[in-house]
Amino acid sequence: MNNVNLQEKQIKIDNLNINYKEIGNGDIPIVLLHGWGIDSDKYMELANLIVNSNTTQKNKSENSETSQESFIQENGVNENNDNLQKSSSQETEANEDSSPDKGRLGGVDLRFQTPQPPLSGGNNSPYKIIIPDLPGFGKSDEPDENWNLDNYVEFTDKFIKSVTQARGFELLKNIIKKSNIKDLMNGGFSSISDTKTEEKKKVILVGHSFGGRIAIKYAVKYPDKIEKLVLTGAAGIKHSLSRKQKILYVATKTGKTIFSLPVINKFQKYAEKFLYKIIREKDYRKASLRMKEIMKKVLAEDLTPILEKIKTTTLLLWGRLDNSTPLSDGKLMNEKIENSELVIFDDANHSLPYQKPEEFTKDIIKFIT
Repeated sequence: MNNVNLQEKQIKIDNLNINYKEIGNGDIPIVLLHGWGIDSDKYMELANLIVNSNTTQKNKSENSETSQESFIQENGVNENNDNLQKSSSQETEANEDSSPDKGRLGGVDLRFQTPQPPLSGGNNSPYKIIIPDLPGFGKSDEPDENWNLDNYVEFTDKFIKSVTQARGFELLKNIIKKSNIKDLMNGGFSSISDTKTEEKKKVILVGHSFGGRIAIKYAVKYPDKIEKLVLTGAAGIKHSLSRKQKILYVATKTGKTIFSLPVINKFQKYAEKFLYKIIREKDYRKASLRMKEIMKKVLAEDLTPILEKIKTTTLLLWGRLDNSTPLSDGKLMNEKIENSELVIFDDANHSLPYQKPEEFTKDIIKFIT
């Protein structure tokens, strides 16, 4: 597989330093929002596969045509290809100058640090994958206050607007690209209005787990900014507390009181670590104090009532063995979202995008082309 054009960039949005990755040089932006407790690094193999899918398919087609032509020349006949690709085992169900104001737009600092040099390959792909480290994760800053889900939705809107809107040399290049030679010779651009429209292009939005929760609410609030929506193991449907979660809730409420006792105090660190290990709430245990508060706010919101407001064509990709966001959540979303399709991976869990990236890529490419 070819290496893609990978660039790691930084941008400032509302005084937060945000790190993100761009993979590929295509004109179709795919923005991927990651899950809680991970960052953009986790999705590099998936991004590489998506960006290279066009080249791979083209090479396969060319090789197939070459082989067939060779066969015809040698044998004088054209027989049907018996090497049919096996059908997938997946089950399908229908239904981001030193003046403080310079280089800023709508609270977004447009000044980038020097990006990493691009790698070779991926030049023929129509796609550009953009994966931010959401605030509080990876190399991005934590929010400066206790955010709720709406704050992440608004951040996502500013991020998408800033990284998909052409500026400076890129904008000029696009204008020239859309103009003809006669326009240039006459000193004008007959298609400038078309170019302006192009710069406000819609994105394909992909949300995994926590990122899916953000994507759901974004799709409801900004339907005109999304071409298609992909949700995988998306969070957002509120369930009654499990036994483990009840233990965690009680522990977070009473832990300080219990461990304040002089005899027990010195064992607090080890006891808490053991307790969280039993409950297996790694996301909460590893989070900073601020991110713990943010997590509580985010989890408190049930998105079930707004699912039916999503009008964007939606693909739901789910692992049958997902214990974090069970398959029943995917089926409910499929039922509530009018133009949606559910694809189930029998032997996959909540880590589907990086557990089975090849199969995942095939379904995404089929959906967006």
